[in-house]
Amino acid sequence: MKHVLTGLVMCALVFAVPARAAQPSTSPAGQAADQKQLDQAIEKQQAQLKQLQGDVAREESKSHDTDAKLKQQDQTIAELQAQLKAAKATPQPTGH
Repeated sequence: MKHVLTGLVMCALVFAVPARAAQPSTSPAGQAADQKQLDQAIEKQQAQLKQLQGDVAREESKSHDTDAKLKQQDQTIAELQAQLKAAKATPQPTGH
């Protein structure tokens, strides 16, 4: 999942940078402003990427916790089924 998100961000940057570079600049000041905007866009994308990576990590942690809980419940069910089977196999005393 992390690789997919990283790939998406990189694709966005790959398409944004050449499009930005293809636009003619009129002066060095214009180039500096364009570079500043590009740097800001990259910083914003990197911040979003870090947030998404954090979200993915939290979801993976939840998934692992849920998996562990389900395994524990399955084990408890198996133990209870074994106890029930043993209780049914034990002869019942008669009241006579």
